[in-house]
Amino acid sequence: MEGCIKLYAAIIQGPPTFSNVPHPHGLSHGWMWLTRILNLEPVPDITATALEAFLKVAGSAMLRVYKSQFLKLLELLYSKFLPKLEAVTLESNLGPITRLKLYLEKIQKTRSVPEPEGRVPQSICS
Repeated sequence: MEGCIKLYAAIIQGPPTFSNVPHPHGLSHGWMWLTRILNLEPVPDITATALEAFLKVAGSAMLRVYKSQFLKLLELLYSKFLPKLEAVTLESNLGPITRLKLYLEKIQKTRSVPEPEGRVPQSICS
């Protein structure tokens, strides 16, 4: 599932196939996906893994577009959603949550999201 989330995150931030047509499934859909996930009850292992995968691939693009609103959403994820996620997860299965928590703490500290590994520069795609 992590691979599917990463693929989706890559697709929503990629350039549209035709430059005169708006992206049919752009970053606004990523924003909706992220907010909808945060409005659902968390599922142990799956939710943390999906969120981390999405943020690692699309997080930098989301920050460029949504700026402080995206950082506020991540703060909400950290302060309100993570405790709910921890509450429904067995102590022996906290690995995905810990990875997500550390990633969010890094973002909060630097106020930036690192570019995804292996990202191709936009100029090559044009």
